[in-house]
Amino acid sequence: MCGLQTSHRYDNATMLASDFVLGIGNRWANRHTGSVEVYTKGRKFVHVDIEPTQIGRVFGLDLGIVSDAKAALELFVEVAKEWKAAGKLKDRGAWVADCQQRKTHLDNVPMKPQRVYEEVNLAFDRNTCFVTTIGLSQIAGAQFLHVFKARNWINCGQASPLG
Repeated sequence: MCGLQTSHRYDNATMLASDFVLGIGNRWANRHTGSVEVYTKGRKFVHVDIEPTQIGRVFGLDLGIVSDAKAALELFVEVAKEWKAAGKLKDRGAWVADCQQRKTHLDNVPMKPQRVYEEVNLAFDRNTCFVTTIGLSQIAGAQFLHVFKARNWINCGQASPLG
C-alpha cells in the first residue's frame, strides 16, 4: 500500500496502512510525524523536492530525488504505465476503496473539522481561492479541502501567517 504525502498532514489510518510513502514538494516536520520511529516503521520513504536541503532533513529516507515536481510526476506516471503493461503492479484496489471511504459527514457537537470542511466544500464553487494559515486550519485543509485549480489554495506552510 502507498501513502502519498503532498502536504503537511496525512490521514492516520491511511498512513499506518501504508508500506511506501512518496513525498512530493513537502517538508516532513516533527509536528506531524510525531515519533519518527513509529512514523517510519515498516515503510519505505521517497522524497522529491526541488530544494536539496529539504531532502532527508527530518529523518533518513530510502531515496531522495532533487527534481521539479511536475517532471518527476510525469516520469513516475510513464514508468507506472510501463509496469502496468508488463503486469508488474500489485492490485491496490482494496486499499484505494478504503481510502475513498473517508467519512466527513459527522454530526458531532461541537462540530469536527471534517464536517466543517464538508460544509465549506458544499458552499463554495470550483473557482474559489482558499487561504489557510497555521495549526488546525492548515492541517484539516490539507486533508479535506477540495481545490480544483492550481494556486487556489494558499498555505503558509510552517512559516506562520507571516511566511
